[in-house]
Amino acid sequence: MKNRKWTMGLAVALCCSLFLQACTGISGNVSDSEKEEAGLVESGIVSNSEAVTFTVSASQSGYSDTDYVVPTGISEKREGVDYGVMDDRISYYSSTVGENKECGVLLPAGYHTGQKYPVVYILHGNGGDHYDWNRDDSFLQTLVGNMTADGLMVPSVIVMVDMWTAPKALKENPTIDTQLAAYDELYKDLRDNLIPYIVENYSVMDSREGTAIIGTSQGGTESLVAGFSLLDNFGYISALAPCPGVIAMPDYPSTAWNTPVLDDFVIPEGKKPYYLALTVGDKDPWCIQSTQFYDQVMTEQGIQHDYQFVEGLGHEDALWQNGIYNFLKRIFQ
Repeated sequence: MKNRKWTMGLAVALCCSLFLQACTGISGNVSDSEKEEAGLVESGIVSNSEAVTFTVSASQSGYSDTDYVVPTGISEKREGVDYGVMDDRISYYSSTVGENKECGVLLPAGYHTGQKYPVVYILHGNGGDHYDWNRDDSFLQTLVGNMTADGLMVPSVIVMVDMWTAPKALKENPTIDTQLAAYDELYKDLRDNLIPYIVENYSVMDSREGTAIIGTSQGGTESLVAGFSLLDNFGYISALAPCPGVIAMPDYPSTAWNTPVLDDFVIPEGKKPYYLALTVGDKDPWCIQSTQFYDQVMTEQGIQHDYQFVEGLGHEDALWQNGIYNFLKRIFQ
């Protein structure tokens, strides 16, 4: 086994070296093998039209941050902040469905095709779509822009996913069975279509170290399904008030809501998530039991994860803002 103290020391030394290079322009002599040993992956952003090197850390450092307080006003527009570019009408072909689907993409301030950015896939709740993140009352673009401007998150491409993974014609009058069945196919579309499309058309990192997924409500369910099904793709996973349906809940009614997609939370050798989080509010009327069940199973199976039971919040935007803020703050760091 490699010496952990040596590895941590090298990581610190590399970070200092890269910081010195960025600030002074002095070139370092850090080899690729040394970067790999320390668990660091190079990427970059732009500032004032100049490329600035930063690193994405393939580690579990997100668990060491114990500050979960969301700053006041973090989702309010400010003067002088660049909130990036949003396009919520991007069309791509889905072989999973056999027709085109849409998604949205939010590019960070200063996006530059000469750099590689980490990417976050964000999922809506039951009955929604990818437009939910760009409606008049949506906080996502403002939250991401302010966090980026404040240095609270690594500049990232945000992909807003439409979870409906079935022919559009079936969406006109869906039953709960057809709706949940369509959502449960999403991980296949991510694997075979959407992730390859984003990698091909945007300057993003094509690695699990640089790829995350988060979802709200039923989107939380599907983020766990996709995250654990596609651990080759996703290194960071978060579920906010996830509904039943990921794995079987023995004490829950056997309905469409409790039709499991996965047999268990299986993690292949070497595919442990770098950061995994579950969040639910203590006023949630629907998803406390399911979130607590997933937390219990993960704990019993020794799967490292964060679990936040947030006081005073229900199944609402305030909980989504809390969870998204705390996830973005801890990933790729």
